Amino acid sequence: MRSAPDRIWSTVANNQPDHSSHHRPSLDDPPADNHRPDRNRYPVSSETSDALPTPTTGSDCWHACDAGFKSTMVDGYTRLVTDRTLEGWSCHLVTVLFSQLPGSRAAIVNRMKDEVQRCYSTLLTRVHRKPRTAPTDELPVLLGAIDLPVYKRDRTSAPKVFCNCGLHFHGIILVPPASRLRESLVDHFQENWKLYAGPGKAIQRIDVRPVAGDHGRVVDYVLKTVLNGRLSYDEAILVLPRTRGELI
Repeated sequence: MRSAPDRIWSTVANNQPDHSSHHRPSLDDPPADNHRPDRNRYPVSSETSDALPTPTTGSDCWHACDAGFKSTMVDGYTRLVTDRTLEGWSCHLVTVLFSQLPGSRAAIVNRMKDEVQRCYSTLLTRVHRKPRTAPTDELPVLLGAIDLPVYKRDRTSAPKVFCNCGLHFHGIILVPPASRLRESLVDHFQENWKLYAGPGKAIQRIDVRPVAGDHGRVVDYVLKTVLNGRLSYDEAILVLPRTRGELI
């Protein structure tokens, strides 16, 4: 079974504006390298400049992320998001803040990704009655990455942002139109927050906001720490669903 990034990567093709054929990229469609959207714009943020230097993690850190790879990656994920929303899937930007976690940065990053997967598994059973046997096209998609803090004009949130040396998580959640949810994703997390976050849990807070458009801009925002080379792709990126045995 291929890993999660490989599985989703094979579903995303180039970000073409023509959807007249209404073709959704299949699991066998290869990614293509085409022109990508402007990366110099980030949504829902007053972030202006990096507050931390680019970390040095060794010769293997982001060795494959040249300009062509970055372009193909963002184009592919943008096409995935755009095609799903054209077919009626809802799209939301999710920010996950964590309680203070013990260990090295690598240990903290792994714990954060584990906790996000736990939340995804919890949401999954609320979206689909039988996720183990459901086709991938019927399951919600999560595309996200561990993020690092940058300068904010509003410093009132600084203590929360800089918990765990500023590490937090941004993601895009796509929910299929045939969902068991009877409310919006925003309302679901607000009404059931104790399932996902709060006192005694590793996750402190989850913020969910609907995305109306400009998907390339949102993908850029979610992946900006990887695109800037501050964290490696393998270290930061999380794409779900994974293998069926990991779904619940």
